[in-house]
Amino acid sequence: MTSLSRRRFLLAAGAVAAAACAPSSRPGDGLVPLYANPAKNEWPAEFSELPPETQAMYRYAAANHDTLRYIPCFCGCVAGGHRSNYDCYVREVYADGRIRLDTMSFG
Repeated sequence: MTSLSRRRFLLAAGAVAAAACAPSSRPGDGLVPLYANPAKNEWPAEFSELPPETQAMYRYAAANHDTLRYIPCFCGCVAGGHRSNYDCYVREVYADGRIRLDTMSFG
């Protein structure tokens, strides 16, 4: 995984959050469950259609829960159950290493 500097990460996170808050015709996340296994570099087909910057944000979030859990989400998704910026990318973590992606940034 390519290492992101803190500044680049924050700029990219802001851009992704702004894009995620834009109106979209995509069904709600509850209707489109997407799963990944970051440790095995296994991502759903829809993931490969995302811009490289957005893919990098999901990869970063999957690998850095301990950092992102302290960064609040400012795009209004708190009403959707998000407690931190981590929740904007990862909806659920499973014991076998898989994660369920939150698709709000899929646009």
